[in-house]
Amino acid sequence: MQDNNYSPYTNQPGGAPVPPQPPVYNAVPFGGMEPPAGYPQKSRLAAGILGILAGTLGLHNFYLGNSQRGLIQILVATLGSALTCGLSTVAMMIWGVVEGVQILEGKINIDGNGIKLKD
Repeated sequence: MQDNNYSPYTNQPGGAPVPPQPPVYNAVPFGGMEPPAGYPQKSRLAAGILGILAGTLGLHNFYLGNSQRGLIQILVATLGSALTCGLSTVAMMIWGVVEGVQILEGKINIDGNGIKLKD
């Protein structure tokens, strides 16, 4: 008598075992994905200007939804400044300007959720 219980490992003809499949991850396609209906798409121009003018505080990263990166920039710029005599603040300023220019050039073209930035 044949067992009718479903098992993903023995569901082939002849009862041959099915090898387990690797997990599927929701990877963001290269270049980002189109925004779903009702999603507030972020502006590339606004993010680039925030990066150039207020990149030391990571405001562009907060705007894009990369809050962890923005928090790191704030902490390094403020707390690290006392330990490095202001050198960490200068480094964060350079980091912000470089990211701002990359956003405006289109090298960074997705927000923190993997959605394309609008032009």
